[in-house]
Formats: sequence, C-alpha cells, structure tokens
Amino acid sequence: MRPFLLLVACLMSTSSFAADPFRGRLPEDLIPQMKDIISGAMEGAELMLLREYSEAESEGRRIAARAAVMPSFRSNFAFRQEKAIDDIDGTGYEDRVVYNVTLSQPLYHWGTRRSEKELGELQFEMEKLNTQIVAASVLAQVRHDFMGLIVAKQRSIRAQLDLKQAVSQRNFQQSQIEAGAASSGSITRFDLDVERKELLSLRAESDYELRLGELANYVGMSPKQLSGLAVGVVPEVDILDQQEIESLVAYYDQAIEEDERIQQSEIDIEVNKRHLDIARKALLPKVDAQLGLSSNALDVDGTRREQEYSYFGLSVGWTVFDGFRKKGKTMEALSRLSRAERAKRLGEERLLLSFDRLLRRLSIEGRALAIEERVLKSARQELDQVKLDVEEQRSPVSAEEKAQSDYDNTLIRTQDSRISYLDTLSQVANELGLD
Repeated sequence: MRPFLLLVACLMSTSSFAADPFRGRLPEDLIPQMKDIISGAMEGAELMLLREYSEAESEGRRIAARAAVMPSFRSNFAFRQEKAIDDIDGTGYEDRVVYNVTLSQPLYHWGTRRSEKELGELQFEMEKLNTQIVAASVLAQVRHDFMGLIVAKQRSIRAQLDLKQAVSQRNFQQSQIEAGAASSGSITRFDLDVERKELLSLRAESDYELRLGELANYVGMSPKQLSGLAVGVVPEVDILDQQEIESLVAYYDQAIEEDERIQQSEIDIEVNKRHLDIARKALLPKVDAQLGLSSNALDVDGTRREQEYSYFGLSVGWTVFDGFRKKGKTMEALSRLSRAERAKRLGEERLLLSFDRLLRRLSIEGRALAIEERVLKSARQELDQVKLDVEEQRSPVSAEEKAQSDYDNTLIRTQDSRISYLDTLSQVANELGLD
C-alpha cells in the first residue's frame, strides 16, 4: 500500500498543495492574533529563556574544547630559602627565586586533539537542536492553550447568560406565586436551577481565569493583554481530504532527514566515534613544540644567576602502560557507538510508524470534525427558524433563548473538535518538518 501512496504523492508533487501543504491551515493563519502570542512566547517563555542559558553554557564548553589545538603558556615562580647540604662555610639559608616559563604547541597527537575540539562543536550543535525541540513544544503548547482560552471565554459568557435566564425564570415564577397563580412549593425547582447555574458560572469563570493566568505566565505576557487577544471564535477549518492526506507520505524521507531527534542521533554517533578515536590512540607517543625560559635559582636582588637557561625544541610524551585503561576505554567507546547506531535505526523506524499513526489520526479527526460542522449547521438553521417564528409571533421569546443556548453550546463543542483537528494538523506539520 505504501509504495502506491508514494507513487500518488510523487505524481501530486507539482501541485500547489504539495508545494506548501499547510499554507493557510495552521492555527495562527486562522487566528491572526495568535502570531503575537507565539512571537512573545519565543522570546519570553521560561523554557526558551532556560535554553539561552543552556546554549551559553554549551558555547563555553565549545570554546574550552578549542583549547585542545591551541598553544598554551605556563609559568611558575617560587620564592624560597635555600641552603646547600654540603655547605661547610656556615653561611646558612639564602633567599632564592626559582621560575619556569613555557610556551607549548601540540604538533602531532594522531588527530586526538582535533577530535577533542570537534567534540565541543558537536555538543554545541546538540544544544541547538535541543532548542529547536523546545521551541516546537512551546509553539504547540501556545497554539493549543490559546485556542482553549478562546473557548473557555465563550463558556464563561454562555454560563453567565444561562444564569441570567435562570434568575429571570425564578423571578417570573415568584411573581406567579405572589399573584396566586402558582403554589409556593413550585419555587424550589427554580431556586435549585439558579444555584446550579450560578455554580456552573463560577466554575466556567474560574476555569477561564486559571487558563488565562497560566498561559500569560507561560508566554511572558500580562493577563490583561492576553485577555484582549482572546476574542472571537476558533474559525471553521479547511479539512484535508483523504487524497491530500495520503500525499503527505512524499515528505517522509525529508522529515526523517530533518527531524531534530534523528539529527541528534547522528551527532551522538559522531561524538562516540571521536571518543573511540581518542581511546584507541591513548598509548601512542605525542609530540609537542616547546619554547621556554627557566632558572633553578636566582638571588632576590638578581646579582647571581645559577643555571638560568632558555630552550626550544620538541617534547615527546609516551605512556607505555596505563594499567589497561586504554583497553577499558576502547571497549566502552565501542559499546556506546554500537548503541548510538542502533538507537538511530530504531528512531527512524519509530518515526515512520509515528508518521503513519499521525496521518490516520488526522483522517479520523477530520471525519469527526466534519460531523460536528454538520450538526452546527443544523443548529444554526434551527436558530434562524426560531428567530423568524418569534419575529412573526408564532413562538414565544423563551423559545429563541433556548435555541440560542443550544446553538452556543453546539458551537463550543464544534470548536473543541476544531481544536483537536488543528492540534493534530500542527503535529503532523511539525513532524514532517513543514511547520
């Protein structure tokens, strides 16, 4: 089945849809004010601020790793009192200054110094990928929470209207009792309905304020500013048809190649290759160039110099036996490398399965949303008819209030379905690298 879908996708690759399959379909395209919130979140969200610290730390490690191939300058000065063991004159201790100044440059370490430097570069790239992953999660969270905030605001408004209607009905019933047209016991049901609607209103308002505060804190905005943006409704969505969904298979290879987690696996493989290279060459001789100035002893006043000399040349260091440290480190590096290569293969397989599941879920969410949209359309038609009947005095005003309430609740349920569909669509776009 998949080869056929790939063929279909390739044939559609020249279409405008395949060129940019999610153009105008993502949440921020449908709700323009969301773009300001996303922009604010990318700068002010706590997770993004923490990533700045992490990247700065990684940059520091990268700079430190470069030192592996850079020259080093070392100096050592010591002030002490010396007395020759064979001193027979009894002159006693004399003040001395001992110093050593050395400039050293690695010349040939079998590529291990270069590997150490590259480790810093690779780890920095890993942190940048982590930042991209976090940014994608922040983006998804903001999209979902802001759409939920819009609907929560509508629920609060609808709950307040329901409470107002319940109070009005209770007051009317109370007037009927006072006029002798109803028994006093009949008010109980209306009182309970008012209390229930009041509780629902408080819950809806509390839910909205909680969502507002959490999202404002998350994106680094004030609740008042965010509340002013959470207006309107989650608009109707252009649902992808089955052929369009199947055409997304053409992006699988590109998505795997560009997926941050797969790229991290590739970097992990390279990191372990460098560690293996360093471990394998641990016992080989290393050559450094040195330039220095040294003195075994110098009078404090500088009048007498004993064994003061300058030097330059090559220094060869060779660890002949390290207690099997090299063997252990090599085994460890080989095992880590094999595990990293296996993790990459498994990651690619899981990603393919994830793509397939996401596309199936997108298809299901699309079908569910289509049903809700039909229900909403029916509710809209019914509301229009009731309004016409009330206008022509064929139905009481209370019928319009009930129809309006039914329509508002249906609209809220439909928007919940729109959010579910848009969440899935956004996830597909992100996973396929098209977000």
